[in-house]
Amino acid sequence: MDFWKQTAIVSVFLGLLGLSSALLELSQFPDELRECYEFRSYNMTPSDQDAIHIQNFCYRQYQYKQLAKGNMGSSPNITQEGINYIQGLFRQIFNEAREVHQFHQSSKRHKRQVSTWRYRQEVRSPRAYPRYANCILRLQRESVEPPQAGRNTYQTLAVMHSGEVLAYAHGGPAFIPWHRIYLLLLETACGVPIPYWDSTVDHDMADPTMSILWSDMFYGNGDGDVMTGPYQSVRTILGGPLQRNIGTGESPLFTKEGLRAVLSRRRYSEIVEPKQGAEYIYSLEGHHNGPHVWVGGHLSLTNTAAYDPIFFNHHAFIDHVYELFRQQQLQFPINPQGDYPAMTPQGHAANDLIDFRPYAMPLRNIEGLSNYIANMVRYEPLPNCMNRCNGSPFLFCDQARFVCVSRPRPAGMMTGTGAQGFDLTSQPGQAPASQNVPSVSRTRAQARGPIPGGARFRAAPFTDSRNRPDTIGSAPAAPQVLAAGVQARTGRKRREATTSVHQNSSSLVNGDPQMSSLQRSFTNTFVIDGLVDLKRWVYVSVRVVYSRSLNKDGKDPTFHANKHSADVVSKDTCHAVGSGATKVYVTSHGLNYDGIYKEFAIVDERQPVSITTAAVGIKNPDYGNGDTLFTAYDSCGRPCRPLCLASVQGKQKYKPCSAVFKVSSASPKMFHLSYRDALTGDWQTGNLIDSFDMEIPAITFVCDDSKFWPWEY
Repeated sequence: MDFWKQTAIVSVFLGLLGLSSALLELSQFPDELRECYEFRSYNMTPSDQDAIHIQNFCYRQYQYKQLAKGNMGSSPNITQEGINYIQGLFRQIFNEAREVHQFHQSSKRHKRQVSTWRYRQEVRSPRAYPRYANCILRLQRESVEPPQAGRNTYQTLAVMHSGEVLAYAHGGPAFIPWHRIYLLLLETACGVPIPYWDSTVDHDMADPTMSILWSDMFYGNGDGDVMTGPYQSVRTILGGPLQRNIGTGESPLFTKEGLRAVLSRRRYSEIVEPKQGAEYIYSLEGHHNGPHVWVGGHLSLTNTAAYDPIFFNHHAFIDHVYELFRQQQLQFPINPQGDYPAMTPQGHAANDLIDFRPYAMPLRNIEGLSNYIANMVRYEPLPNCMNRCNGSPFLFCDQARFVCVSRPRPAGMMTGTGAQGFDLTSQPGQAPASQNVPSVSRTRAQARGPIPGGARFRAAPFTDSRNRPDTIGSAPAAPQVLAAGVQARTGRKRREATTSVHQNSSSLVNGDPQMSSLQRSFTNTFVIDGLVDLKRWVYVSVRVVYSRSLNKDGKDPTFHANKHSADVVSKDTCHAVGSGATKVYVTSHGLNYDGIYKEFAIVDERQPVSITTAAVGIKNPDYGNGDTLFTAYDSCGRPCRPLCLASVQGKQKYKPCSAVFKVSSASPKMFHLSYRDALTGDWQTGNLIDSFDMEIPAITFVCDDSKFWPWEY
């Protein structure tokens, strides 16, 4: 049996039926993309790690620019003024990071004291909170976007935590670097440090809902519409007031037990999502979910959480916990700058750019955990009895348990909120309405109905039996909420997608360094131009030619796959099961549509050369012409070189190419409608083999140890 017929039989099982009338035409790199490749690789020796980093970086940068210009996807309500403002904040952060790094280098030489203005204290520490609250009120009064955008400056920042970008900010190891940079953005806009909220000192109260925080002196009431405290005038982008429902749901605030569990681990992969079963107790993101759910209201919904300024205080605490974990790593010693899981959910890989679309943010996830970023912030120690609860008048040491506990709300105090700022000066008067049952604030919130914010945060690893049922609830996310988050999709579909990710990718990262890439899986989101719609995807066959070859050190990376230490992972290490099977990952990137699809082909690494086929999703031409860039890499991190069909002296041959294809509705038939059509159609193997000459894959990836960049041809 000849080569083409062998490949045809393999292709039967990958969906070469149900063809649509669409043509895959080879095209050229966009100029912006090519210039980025050339600039990033200029004067560099080709290497696997650098090649993948350059490919990821350049595509993301190109994607952000196209989104900002309106050339890709659906980007309603994005203004150039808002983009310029956010990018200006990024520039300030990067400039400051360089200055702080230079100061640190100088301090090491001259033994000088290292300092930074970003000194984050606990929210109840002296002088920590008023300046932050004043900043939030100032941002609420200002606007960096034109009136037609309908957003104040705080909302411009808050809506960044909504829509499709949440898939890249949660559910994987990018959770920490994404939110670490997000905190720096608001902090830079404020010009004052963000205080952290240590909710363990509230959890340790007999009744956490009676904490001093839920009074005029801090956050205001927590029973429905926020009508007291500094944030009583804060509005969401839908125009309504902030809502809370403290002490509801099953999840607790952050607990001392959760803190100890996280800090008992050593590797970053052990404390990041996705986690299931017993491993969930070590998930920092899992424990982070607790306060979101416990506070309720807008803070409990992923698309609306950042509307409540408590969000940033809570995440400053989560960042503080990670920094404690990071400092522990340095003592072992483990380098936090390189300790990143090898296998991750889509968008969470070490070299993936931190996703703040459409704002260009040329920083990788692994760089968000670097010393450059970490050195920009210092934290006040967590309140404890040894440091007299940081000298806070609103905390006290419970001598029986020897832990700091929050003081309850004063029964005879009321503070004022002026139009020009937040005043902590207390005056005798009537107690605030918060937590009175029934209360006007709770009645108003319940009458307004469920909050249109979509999915809730996942439950925390622990429960709190003191909590009561939620009486406000949530509804599918309003179109305005999703539109402001750039990538719109319905709340129902987001919940389904979130559930799917948790159910199907639980083995991606579970702290087991022995788990191979073959045993791990990933789930495509099927999001295209902001919509989850399977009909908008069609499939093209891609051939993979895998060559087992030596790396630059003369070693066979596949042969040494299982020889690695639990503490030191060699750069030559690949994750394999020892069966001989491994994966090659093929990805399609939309160039004029917003959509990424990732698939893998299983190859036999025991053979000198292994050939197989994968089916990769691209935009359905029935919904408009699309340009697509294909890339591929193997489980060892080696980028694969694209070869495309070309006519040479009247014969069809494969030649090095751009791997950029233009999708149109012309003939011949080169795409497949769905896997279902492929599996349920009326077919005969013989007919497929006889007709295969019309179905030669338009693109082949060769995975070997080439000594040049994969985009050079």
